[in-house]
Amino acid sequence: MALILKKQGGIPLFRPTAQTVLAEAHLLEEQLRKFAHYGADWVIFTTGTGFQQLQEQAEALGLWEAVYAQLRCSKIALRGYKARRALKGHALEAVLEDEDGTMESLMEALRVYPLTGQRVFLQLYGQPAPGLVHFLRERGAVVEEFLPYRHLCAPETGLARLMEEILAQQVDAVVFTSMPQVECLLEYAHRGGQMDHLREAFQEVWALAIGRVTARPLQEAGIRVWHPRTERMGALVTEFAAFLEEISSPRKAG
Repeated sequence: MALILKKQGGIPLFRPTAQTVLAEAHLLEEQLRKFAHYGADWVIFTTGTGFQQLQEQAEALGLWEAVYAQLRCSKIALRGYKARRALKGHALEAVLEDEDGTMESLMEALRVYPLTGQRVFLQLYGQPAPGLVHFLRERGAVVEEFLPYRHLCAPETGLARLMEEILAQQVDAVVFTSMPQVECLLEYAHRGGQMDHLREAFQEVWALAIGRVTARPLQEAGIRVWHPRTERMGALVTEFAAFLEEISSPRKAG
């Protein structure tokens, strides 16, 4: 993304608000061995990274062949295009996919399937998903939650630096590529009693989101947010550059 920004004439500044911590293989070993042996009726992947980490952890334990065989026998559900992309090349096909990358859409797609007594292996996306777990269990499923990585907020020194730059309008735009990035910044602003100032600053500073899911918490916080039609990093930069050029150009007569 930094290279794309530079090509568009921008100056990229690295200001992480969240960090991803991978789980150690031994912490997931019991779950992976259980899955390799017993499998599941349903496997739900909520991120592409989740599938990649499952494969890498299983390979590290010498379990990938058995895990893969169980995946071939399971019904697979996907949330988001990144999960679909991760499965390409593995001869794995999903029974269903959500329509817009949200948990609500995923649950709606699952609603037509009988889940009573079904064993569901649920790959979580860096944090608990109580709404989805409750939905599955309420419909009678037996859920195994698999958390191959966790999202944590960045150190407060980094959050404080970015907050200062936004409030002082020292940056022109802030790019958010995942919901945890947004949530960590908003949580920091709430703790410091700076939400009103942050909303005001984002009237001048552009908040850019990779897509609708990432944009939602910003919108709910009353922050003006822009996101591209195509939910890709490259499109975010190129479409926003075109948008800025359009709004800054004089209107054509007639």
